[in-house]
Order: sequence, then structure tokens, then C-alpha cells
Amino acid sequence: MKKMNNKGFSLVELIIVIAIMAILIVVLAPQYLKYVERSRNSTDMQTATEFMDACEVWAADPEATPAFTSTGGTFTISSDTGVDGAFTTANDNTDAATAAITETGLDVSEFKCMSRTRWDNMTISGTVETDGSITWDIQPTELANAMAGN
Repeated sequence: MKKMNNKGFSLVELIIVIAIMAILIVVLAPQYLKYVERSRNSTDMQTATEFMDACEVWAADPEATPAFTSTGGTFTISSDTGVDGAFTTANDNTDAATAAITETGLDVSEFKCMSRTRWDNMTISGTVETDGSITWDIQPTELANAMAGN
């Protein structure tokens, strides 16, 4: 009759496996964190683009009510203020911007800054031009540059 060897792994073998795993984690963790931060930055850029596109489509629709006024007024969407007071303006473009965002299924509370390293807040200011188009000012400048591909 043959005797079974049920000893399992030795302590040295287990320590070697744990050491190899620790080395892999030390090497791969910084790369993983870099990819996560890149993803957060991309999310911020995509969120800002969605909000800007919603306002531009609303401004281009001749049947949109309330409509953006072509008086050069401004409105601001900010990640600092959240839902309450997210829009500020000197005229009634606030109502149009709010309608543009809510009618497209977006929520102002979703306009949050996800980046941990490059910027800590986002502010998009739109100026309604006399022809009805919207000129954007994106802050911080680093976010604007990233959105422009720089």
C-alpha cells in the first residue's frame, strides 16, 4: 500500500508566494491609481460637455420655452454650489439653462468634480450672444485646456 503525502505547502513556499504578490502590488498599484485618476478627469470633461451641449441644443431650438435671451446675459453651473444656487445670472437665462438641463435628463446634482489631483472644482459660465449662440468660459483653466485637447 502506498503512503499519501498530505504535508501541504511549507512555510518557505508560502512566504515566497506572498513576497511575489507584494512585489506585484507595489509595481502595479501606482499604474492603477494613475488610470483611476485619468478616468475621473475624463468623467469631469464628459460631464461638462454634456451640460454645455444641453444648453446649446436648447438655445438652438426655436420652440424651447423658456428661451435663452439674446441680451448677452450669463449663467453659471458650478460644482461648488451643487443643486441649490447652481445657476446665477443677471437676467432670466437661469430658467432657460435649468430647463435645458432638466429636459435632457441631466441633474444639476450630478455636476460634481471627480478629479483628485488636477482640479478641485468646475465652473462653466455661458454668455448668450446676440445671435443666440453661447460662448463658454470654463474654469479652472486646466480643465478648459484638457477639454480642448491640450
